[in-house]
Parts: sequence; C-alpha cells; structure tokens
Amino acid sequence: MKVTPPAMPFIDRLGRSLDVMSRRQQLIAANVGNAETPHYRTVDIDFNEALAAALEPRRSDYGRSTLVTSDPRQIGAGRQASSVRPREVRGLPTRPDGNNVNIEREMSALAQTRGRYRVATMLIRNRFRQIAAALSGGRN
Repeated sequence: MKVTPPAMPFIDRLGRSLDVMSRRQQLIAANVGNAETPHYRTVDIDFNEALAAALEPRRSDYGRSTLVTSDPRQIGAGRQASSVRPREVRGLPTRPDGNNVNIEREMSALAQTRGRYRVATMLIRNRFRQIAAALSGGRN
C-alpha cells in the first residue's frame, strides 16, 4: 500500500507494515501448500527484522522530497519488506521424506499475522475517520 508522502506518513508506515504482513502470509501459504512435498523446507521471514526494514524513516517522512525508483536495486531505493529474504526455519523435526512443515506452527503463525493485520487496518480506518471528521468540521 503506497500513500504519497509527505501527506500522511502515519498511514504510509502502516501501509508498509501491511506489506510485511502480506509477505509473511504468502510464505505461510506456500509452506502449507507444500506440506506434502518431499524435501520441502519451511521458510519464513524474521518478522521484526522485516518490519524494522519497512519502517525505516525515509527522507519523505520528514517533508523532504525523495527519489522515486522503479527497482529496489536502484540508487536511493529504501529497504522494503521484500528486501528481507525468507530463510529456512531451523530446528523443526524432519519427516522421513525430508519435509519439515509443521501445520500447527503454520496455523499459529497465520493467526498471529492475521491479528496484527486486523489491528493495522483498524488503525488506518480510524485515521481516515479522523481526517474525514476534521475536513467536515466535525459534522457527519
């Protein structure tokens, strides 16, 4: 979710956190989808690292212009959720077929991520309500 800075840095940062959560949901879905694939190894992102990368202050968060890029490898491109690479989850028991996906772990991670996503969307919704109330002078 991209909101043009510097208009609403709070919403922009929440949007970046939604991107991190969406990325994690994709990885969890891939793990569940490959639960019966021989030799498949569970992957995940370090949620805190990815969130920190996504929330790094950008020059535009402080009212200055920023360089717009179309590729994360370009000069001036900030780190994003996608810049934190998925890693194999270590320490999970491996089945005889070489697969280590644990459905209970994945469902727990899914529920945790879904809860975080709901909170972030609620905060965005509330901020837009505040903006709408301010624009209407408090009249609804």
